[in-house]
Amino acid sequence: MSSRASAPDTPADIELRGLIDGDHLKSFVMVAGAGSGKTTSLVKALDHVVNRHGSRLRARTQNVACITYTEVAAKEIHADVGNNALVEVSTIHSFLWSLIKPFQRDIAKWVRRHLENKIRKLTEKQAAYSSRTRKTTSEKDTADLKKFHTQIELLGKVEHYSYGTGSDYVKGVLGHEDIVTMVPELIISSKLLARVVANKFPYIFVDESQDTFPKVVEALKHVCTQAQGAVCLGFFGDPMQQIYQRGVGLISREPGWDQIEKPENFRSSNKVLEVINQVRSGADGLVQVPGRSADKRVEGEFFFFVLPADDRRSEHLEHVRIWLEQHSNAGSWAANSTDDDEGAKILVIVHRMVARRMGFKQLYAAFHDSGSKSLKEAFDEGNAWPLRPFEKVILPICVADTADSPSVMAVLRENGGVLDMENPGPDIKTRMKFAREAVEQLRKAVEAGGPGSVGTVVRLAVKAGLVAADPRLSAYLEPEGEHADIVLPSETVEVLDAFAACDIGELPAYFQYIGQQSPYSTQHGTKGAEFPKVIVVLDDEEGNYSLYSYEKLFGIKDLSDADRHNLAAGKDSVLERTRRLLYVCVSRAVESLAVVLFTGDVAAAKLAIEQSGIAPGGRVLTEADLALL
Repeated sequence: MSSRASAPDTPADIELRGLIDGDHLKSFVMVAGAGSGKTTSLVKALDHVVNRHGSRLRARTQNVACITYTEVAAKEIHADVGNNALVEVSTIHSFLWSLIKPFQRDIAKWVRRHLENKIRKLTEKQAAYSSRTRKTTSEKDTADLKKFHTQIELLGKVEHYSYGTGSDYVKGVLGHEDIVTMVPELIISSKLLARVVANKFPYIFVDESQDTFPKVVEALKHVCTQAQGAVCLGFFGDPMQQIYQRGVGLISREPGWDQIEKPENFRSSNKVLEVINQVRSGADGLVQVPGRSADKRVEGEFFFFVLPADDRRSEHLEHVRIWLEQHSNAGSWAANSTDDDEGAKILVIVHRMVARRMGFKQLYAAFHDSGSKSLKEAFDEGNAWPLRPFEKVILPICVADTADSPSVMAVLRENGGVLDMENPGPDIKTRMKFAREAVEQLRKAVEAGGPGSVGTVVRLAVKAGLVAADPRLSAYLEPEGEHADIVLPSETVEVLDAFAACDIGELPAYFQYIGQQSPYSTQHGTKGAEFPKVIVVLDDEEGNYSLYSYEKLFGIKDLSDADRHNLAAGKDSVLERTRRLLYVCVSRAVESLAVVLFTGDVAAAKLAIEQSGIAPGGRVLTEADLALL
């Protein structure tokens, strides 16, 4: 039995077990604050269902479904329940695909409708153009319409649909976006599919529910409603920790559902917990309490600095670190790039701030300074598809000792490139010789670097067969090639053009940052993480991100008319987005926490922070305090 499954019960765990063992299956929402052990409660619930109801599930060939956010989390949870075959733990995309995969005819109908809808929308868009706009856009639109019609004509030749990273309908491949759009639609519109899901999974538990897509939540609720009490649907999450804009946030309860609150915090010291509650106080009624027994609690430390937003930010931040070294009881505050007990983790509002400091500014701009919202979010999350060949193949090849190192050959075999023996071609000896020569060329191109080297390198890698390219990348690199039928939105092409113009020398720093191997991180990179010492940097100006504003949250800057309108309409506002972001960041700290606010008006900010009640003892430290070093 895993340590999490055997962890001591909290009142929430006991309440949930009683709900699971009731005479009738009931659905629920568990709201668990930061550091509460939400996933522990989820694991304990899964373990209890298997032990208490496993025999009945086996007799009916049923399973327990657990949906989580990442493959890593899925593997950890499955291991926590002893890799029991009754429990199917998967990501949202994998779970949805497993449901729809047998329904190939329904998939084919959806793809056809999907393409017909694209044609209709593009035709309506063309009709709405002014004469001036039509001249500059009609050529691309006409080409795209032709591609859509060609795709529809070729759909009849598709014998089977599979799931990949990107869409290639003519070859029967569905991408990530297709899955999260198609499957909820089909579940809601098909009584049969909803019934199949309910019969297969009488228990469905969703981890990190606040970041689940709204349509997925709607579809799962539909399954539950249609099952009429035969399904226990449970959402485990915290709306205050919603970090993805596409997430549903608060899960509304349906009639007859229970809400279970888990207010304990087993992570943070007393001082840090005070800050967490102060930040959360303006959002909902959940007040977190110490989870550890009195003899195991730590008092901890909290410091708040207000400093000028000038061109000496890095210098100011270093002075803060030195000041903390001298006045804190927590030991070293040097920037920490590991998860050990020394040094501090520096959390920032957005990746742009880190990109400037770590040297991938152009790469950041390529993905952020365009209209492609999906690629922008994927870049922040570390899973943008144009970057995958560099992460999985190109850079690993280039860090090997030699071109024919065993690690190089392993990378090429694993990623389906020139050494993929499932594909017909020359014998292995010829392939090895060709691969070695191609790798040597690639390594020279990467070493040379410079502006435009990203495009040079990826073209070389794809042409040599070192990379099994995503269909979208192939369509970009060879518009008239094998994947000529794929339609790339103009905003995607804009990102790819900017990305190709980047220096490949910027990529290692980005991957180091996303992989949590640098002192810096953001709310995306710290999802569920904790660190002994944390420095949270708040900087509206350098962040240059209108979705968030700490100065508005603390009352330093007035709200805009749009902000007031959103608040009055009950819409997600800049205040709530910023509050959630701040909550996620400060709640990563285990023992000691320092918040550094850079602002253009230090005096006004100092007064506002003092009046907010967040500063310990009302004391706000400024540049004058740092000057006393």
